[in-house]
Amino acid sequence: MQADVKPVVPAELADLRKQIDQIDAQIMEALARRFAVTGKVGQLKAQFHLNSVDPAREQEKLQSLRNLATENGLNAEFIDSLFQHVFNEVVKNHRSYLEK
Repeated sequence: MQADVKPVVPAELADLRKQIDQIDAQIMEALARRFAVTGKVGQLKAQFHLNSVDPAREQEKLQSLRNLATENGLNAEFIDSLFQHVFNEVVKNHRSYLEK
């Protein structure tokens, strides 16, 4: 039997993968910062008995993000979907403050 042989990864590919790993770490850090700020928003909304969801703000924000996506050569539908997941998590977090 022949032992499993790992293919040789070109140095350029390894470097690109390292860059991707660094970008992924930056995305995680940015998300952590975003959720820290939206957590404060959730606390204020709970304190002032405001609704966890602001549909007008959400639609305005999504349109702005779609525009940014287009300007940066990204798929606007993908960005819309991605941020809808982020917004859903934010609302879930906001509602958790109401339960306290």
